[in-house]
Amino acid sequence: MLALMVVPELADAQFGYNQYGDVMAGFRKTGVNAGNYELVVDLGSVTNFLKLSIGTTINITNYSPSQLTNAFIDTGNFANLQWSVFSAFPGSLNSWVTPLGSFPPATLWVTLPGTNVATQTQPPARQSTSSQQNQRSPILGVGAGAIQIAGNSGITQTPFLVQEPTGPTYALDILTALIGDKSDSTLGDFGSGGFPLAYSVENETPVPFSSAQRDDFYQLCPTGKTDPINSSTTSTYYLGYFILNPNGSMTFTRQAQSILPPVAGFSGSPTTGFAPLPVVFTDASSGSITNWLWSFGDGQSVTNISNASVNHTYAAGGSYTVTLTVSGAGGANADTQISYVVVSSTPTISTATRSGGSLVMGGTGNPAGAQYRILTSTNLTSPLASWTPVTTNAFLSDGSYSYTNSAKQNAAFFRLVSP
Repeated sequence: MLALMVVPELADAQFGYNQYGDVMAGFRKTGVNAGNYELVVDLGSVTNFLKLSIGTTINITNYSPSQLTNAFIDTGNFANLQWSVFSAFPGSLNSWVTPLGSFPPATLWVTLPGTNVATQTQPPARQSTSSQQNQRSPILGVGAGAIQIAGNSGITQTPFLVQEPTGPTYALDILTALIGDKSDSTLGDFGSGGFPLAYSVENETPVPFSSAQRDDFYQLCPTGKTDPINSSTTSTYYLGYFILNPNGSMTFTRQAQSILPPVAGFSGSPTTGFAPLPVVFTDASSGSITNWLWSFGDGQSVTNISNASVNHTYAAGGSYTVTLTVSGAGGANADTQISYVVVSSTPTISTATRSGGSLVMGGTGNPAGAQYRILTSTNLTSPLASWTPVTTNAFLSDGSYSYTNSAKQNAAFFRLVSP
């Protein structure tokens, strides 16, 4: 379904950026490809994008390909063009109340470059309020800087677009100054304040630029704050994706959240036995998962990035609580099984004495009611299968057993094994 999103015309020809949720598109070139200008385009309120029906595709009409050409005329075509789309929660409010709900402070809207035009990227993780506040300031600064340049540069502007000179006069107000990292401004991560995002929000067109590129558009409410659209306190909300075509035109497609939240689950076998007890844990989780963290309850843990079975050996007796925590694009979830693995201490023969013609054996680590086999041999190095069974009901709850050897033997060895 193809539709047009029309933003009302402003009364004058000045740049009409509104810090209350307006979405901006940024176009620039850096390094050896840098030109004399870059472009900031106001795409209207983020709520306009959120209100689109799922599956709707709109043409972005707030700029034209010819305006891109004019901005980068000194560098030829659209190859090596760095582009991104972004917005941020208004800095002057405690909450931004909209018809769609109240957005918490430090909410961000940013793009993540796609590598496949037909596949959604893995959504970025939400961060703390303080972290996202650090990135909010330069995002809002892009709009404020565009207004400053539009009013003072003398360059003819439109209500939706500012062509920013990259010369020293406006060096602190342009897109590059705000989106770039202090140490590396090659691709933008809004690190001008020293607290960059953990990923780049920009996509860079290849040489030659011959096929469409995709940027996925995400809504990041701070961790622990309720997202008004999906009611989650952990998952990142996916709005849809922008497509930039080789001719410079752009579209946006509204999409539903395509990644389900992870739900943890597991089983283990065996869950009882004598130490050392090897246990095979099998993942039974569901959803989109990229990380499995196993905590075995004995101070040991392991992290893996596949849902393969995990082997763990319990060295000592005890009752162990096992937790599996899974995480992915839709958040994190944990399954905790209390006293899931119960390990008995290894039974041993600790004493062997003669008393009244009988051999009295004592043992340790013998749980009440447990029964064992006692095997005997005159050759300590014989294979276990060749040892002679003496009894199969030894070492009950009293921890001792009396055995009378009727055969005359100069020497004998004994072994205690579980049934």
